[in-house]
Amino acid sequence: MDINHIKQAEKKTFLVIVLTLVTMIAEIAVGYFTHSMALFADGCHMGTHALALSLTFFTYILITRFATSDRFAFGTGKFSTLSGFASSILLGLTGIFIIFESIERLFHPEQIGFNEAILVAIIGLVVNALSILIMGDNHDHNHGHKHSHDNEAHDHDIDSHKKEHKEDFNFKAAYMHILADALTSIFAIVALLAGKYFNWIFLDPVVGFIGGTVICIWAYNLIKSTTAILVDCENKDTKAKITETIKNDCSIEELHVWAASEDNVNVIAKVAITNTECTADDIKHKIAETAAINSITVEITSKVCPEVH
Repeated sequence: MDINHIKQAEKKTFLVIVLTLVTMIAEIAVGYFTHSMALFADGCHMGTHALALSLTFFTYILITRFATSDRFAFGTGKFSTLSGFASSILLGLTGIFIIFESIERLFHPEQIGFNEAILVAIIGLVVNALSILIMGDNHDHNHGHKHSHDNEAHDHDIDSHKKEHKEDFNFKAAYMHILADALTSIFAIVALLAGKYFNWIFLDPVVGFIGGTVICIWAYNLIKSTTAILVDCENKDTKAKITETIKNDCSIEELHVWAASEDNVNVIAKVAITNTECTADDIKHKIAETAAINSITVEITSKVCPEVH
């Protein structure tokens, strides 16, 4: 990953964290004292958003610190996955809390100070919009990572030009979380306006319930995806693509494909080449064209012509 991108992302993420924390404190405090569940839920969601951004920020620090370390066999890509997993656990707990509080408020409604709550909710939305602007221009970027070995046709960057346009999923997750937070703020404003002008008090806890449910769904999906990466689950889709791509040139004896991070995979293949015009490098390049590859190891168990090695 490009160090310049990481430094830019660190600065922008830190600035957004400060904005988020200030707004979070205001929304939770005003939501509590004005008895607005929708505003309180938005503040709590913004708190989990601040936590996710903080994990993103410290992940960049760790990636920078260990970028050249040989302690990690396949690089530091899983740092962001681990931070996402931790964030998703806390996020899910927060969503469950909001759901229970909303149900309680639905059956036991309280008087809401609409003017104060609407004002702070609008401020929260403005902060989210500023955060989107701050981080938006860094959403797309180029980065690469390269190191290779010659043993058994082992190459950690077979097709480096394919990696120049890969997304930083650590940053993208934080960016998408801001968008979700902005949507939650809009829901809160709508619920408060409906309560003030139409006396639809019930809509406030309903929106809080919906917000908590959305948070739980997001947390579940993140837990599922990050766990698959952390425990090295086989990537069946990419494995099928690789098999289809190289099956006419070799006989596959073993093929293992698993995620190295959110956006790339590691591949270990043991093959017997059957196409006389195909070399080990050809096999590697064909595999590299099927997906974003972090590392490829190809072992040739037998060959049909002298030039294959």
